[in-house]
Amino acid sequence: MWNYRVVRKKNTYIDPANKKERVDYTYAIHEAYYDENGHVGAITQEPVEPFGENVEELRHSWVMMAEAFGQPVLDYGNIPEPGYDRKKDPIGSVLDERLKEVEAGNKKGIPWEHVKRELEKKWGPFDAEEYRKQVDEERLEKERIHNETFIGTPTISELIKKMYSDYKESVQRDRTENPLTHP
Repeated sequence: MWNYRVVRKKNTYIDPANKKERVDYTYAIHEAYYDENGHVGAITQEPVEPFGENVEELRHSWVMMAEAFGQPVLDYGNIPEPGYDRKKDPIGSVLDERLKEVEAGNKKGIPWEHVKRELEKKWGPFDAEEYRKQVDEERLEKERIHNETFIGTPTISELIKKMYSDYKESVQRDRTENPLTHP
């Protein structure tokens, strides 16, 4: 499981004016990854920004980031969190294997042609042009809905309520359509 979290990072430096060590802190949004007990085992090294392949995904990314303000602040220097159990992290073993491969200089991947062949066995021929066309049509439809639903909302509080409601509906739809990806 992952989500966005606010992370506090301690910065130590020498003050050029008086040559004394100084400490300050910065705060940013990072992706956080959890073990099955809910302990953070890893965060992104660098902060992240809202991103989406269409305007709807961008809105949802922004809302998910806003939800981070409802969680306790994580300390960058205290990751993994106390209590984190790598053995109970579904991603932990995969990361361990990847790390071993990288350290040994044997980083491996599955060639795209192999993946494509397996997908086509299961789902039939893949038409890249048709797929691009479908993605573009969906992007344009999401922009149309965005313009009709969100543009011109008179107050920021109404806009945030609309965006959050839209996001929660999307999460519920995703849970219904993909029950195995949600605990």
